[in-house]
Amino acid sequence: MRRIVIILLCWTAMLAAVATAGTFPLADGSKIVGTLEAINENGVVFQLDSGEYLPRVGWDKLTTDALKELIAEAKTDNERALLEPFRPLVENPASESGQRKEIVIKPILPPDRPKRGEGILALVDSPVGWLIMLVLYGANLFAAYEVSIYRRQPAARVCGLAAIPFFGVLSPIIHGAMPTHIPPPEILVTAPVQEAAETGPEAAPSEGAPAPAGEAVARANEAAPPAVAPAPVLPEPVVFQRRDYSFNRRFFETKFAGFFRVIPSEAEKDLVLVIKAARGEFVGRRISRITPNELYLEVVKNNVSAEEMIPLVEIVEVQIRHRDTV
Repeated sequence: MRRIVIILLCWTAMLAAVATAGTFPLADGSKIVGTLEAINENGVVFQLDSGEYLPRVGWDKLTTDALKELIAEAKTDNERALLEPFRPLVENPASESGQRKEIVIKPILPPDRPKRGEGILALVDSPVGWLIMLVLYGANLFAAYEVSIYRRQPAARVCGLAAIPFFGVLSPIIHGAMPTHIPPPEILVTAPVQEAAETGPEAAPSEGAPAPAGEAVARANEAAPPAVAPAPVLPEPVVFQRRDYSFNRRFFETKFAGFFRVIPSEAEKDLVLVIKAARGEFVGRRISRITPNELYLEVVKNNVSAEEMIPLVEIVEVQIRHRDTV
């Protein structure tokens, strides 16, 4: 009889355990069938029907149904306090409106470009086009002016032709291809010296009495002054001052290209350079070399040639003069 009672009690305990066991679905899709054993801040410990204890399950792995089951099985006040923050989530589950909506990416259609004013005529349809044309027009005039100075051509002619719309761009190109115009030296022709014959009672023969031929020739030779050859006219000096020009390397290489030669050409063989600087005045016939900051002029001191260094920033005036005027 006693054995029967013990067997019935065991069956009753087993049925009670099965009756209190619950199913707890997890976020990964698996389920735990067992009873709640312990709860703390880190998660829940479950006991399986076999009596085995599972490792602690974190709160982030439990679904809403599992939390609902845990709230129903909570027995102590501590367990209810730990499960209380999850009660709103269990009682008011997220609706479909709270779910993330699918983001639809629509293609971006670029705006249509304006079709009016296509080609070169589009420049005259906008203020930017007019500005570009005016800048190019002014640049062409400035280029023509620089070419007229470099090639020593009349600035009025070069710039006037460059002012012609659309065709003026050819003016600096054509005049830039022309050789540099070097004007010939001015030659002053002196009037012949008129001989003033002095007459006197002793020089002039008496009226009606012809003078002897030999005596007349001798007196004519004495009265006539010796022939004086006209003095050669020297060219005027060409002056370049700092207020009108920028004395840099490009200026000397373009304006005084002939003075860089070891053997001067026919145009520069009788000319010299006179450079006035802060340290004094230097006279030379050749520029031996030049750097972006300095100029080296070959001068003659005491019949000995020497190289004089002149800083470009100290140059005040440059002259091209005939060697006889120095």
